[in-house]
Amino acid sequence: MRNNEIQKTRETRRVVSKLLLAGMMCYSFVMAHAQTFQINVNDAQFTRQFVERLIAEYGKINPQFSATVVKTREQADATVSISEQTASVNSIGRFAIVPIANSENEILRNKKLAKGLDNKLKHQIFVERDITDDIDDDFEEKKKLPGTVYSLTGRQSITTAIVAKELSVTPNRVKGKKIVGSEESLISAVKSHSDAIAFNVASLVYDANTHKPVVGLTVLPTDLDGNGKVDEAERSAIASLDNLTAYLEKIPRTSLPTGSININTDNSELLKFAAWASTEGQNFIAQYGFLKADKPLTAQK
Repeated sequence: MRNNEIQKTRETRRVVSKLLLAGMMCYSFVMAHAQTFQINVNDAQFTRQFVERLIAEYGKINPQFSATVVKTREQADATVSISEQTASVNSIGRFAIVPIANSENEILRNKKLAKGLDNKLKHQIFVERDITDDIDDDFEEKKKLPGTVYSLTGRQSITTAIVAKELSVTPNRVKGKKIVGSEESLISAVKSHSDAIAFNVASLVYDANTHKPVVGLTVLPTDLDGNGKVDEAERSAIASLDNLTAYLEKIPRTSLPTGSININTDNSELLKFAAWASTEGQNFIAQYGFLKADKPLTAQK
């Protein structure tokens, strides 16, 4: 009897060992043949770290999923893009665009600006006057505001289009020395010119480590909720990226220009990844300075 029990135990162990070995071989085969998807971020380079984090977190719950971020469109399985649309089925997040100036800019000492940017002052600084505009009594004072606006132009100037939309003008009426390139190029231009003023993506304006404004840049005090004035809560909000995203997430509407971060693909596995990114993946979005995709945060006119 004892010998029979020992024999059965040995046979059970052999069966379990074979099953484990078969499972490991199957897993190894699947992993060896798993495709590594390429996700192109060339048109939205400021989203790269966020997308890489999403890939890493998704891979933890789906070990068979493998993807890498690239900066080329050739043979890419998916493309990350930004758009003016306030709601998109492909959206995995949103971004805010803030007004900035070189920290040495004389405009920072202007009394009108010190009160904060409302819609009227934003038009005065950032919009080219049209011949149909009324010439009001303080037009001469308007001409005296110091500073040179810098803005993006060309195929990748989506942020300029978003700013123009918020200001209710066409993109060609946004003032500025035109910069061809990415949002990162515009940051460099503002830092390099002491008279520079611009709008740019909040996640680039603030330092990735300290979450304070990048050295050499100053975020202009701005009416964030569209009520026509700048209060202390709004001044506190622009002091850090964490404060800003928290403030914007709690208000129903904002007067800041905002845009959508989208994943465009026809691949079924990447569509699953995008669906996860727009739901569970939202838990990681705030630390990168972006806003949740599912929040109806629209521009206040």
